Amino acid sequence: FALGAEAVQMGTRFVSSAESPVHHNYKQAILDAKETGTYILNKKASPCIRALKTERTAKIYEDGLMPPDTFKGIMDVYFGGDMEASVGLAGQSSGLIDKVKTAKQIIDETVTEFFEITERLGALNAAKNF
Repeated sequence: FALGAEAVQMGTRFVSSAESPVHHNYKQAILDAKETGTYILNKKASPCIRALKTERTAKIYEDGLMPPDTFKGIMDVYFGGDMEASVGLAGQSSGLIDKVKTAKQIIDETVTEFFEITERLGALNAAKNF
């Protein structure tokens, strides 16, 4: 917001929430990911996607293109917990997620942080201290 954004996309944060029906292994892979824990895949074509680093995604990353059957085993990733069955989609923010929280906690913390930041910006503006 401070830099001009009007909204946020929080898919990775909510897929790792307590209420999310995805397999524990997928949530844990998000929690374990570092700031550099994802690849941008399919850069030589469209669509580009971001996915958690695994042996499978390393190969796709190196090749530059996703094979036609990339998403064939996606249900096995999300609901079976086999992180090599397909690609586990995740945003760059996965490196900032370190705990499974309820959706309510995520929303409450996001709103609280928004107001803290906008108050600080308001104070800086009032003091002409940008």
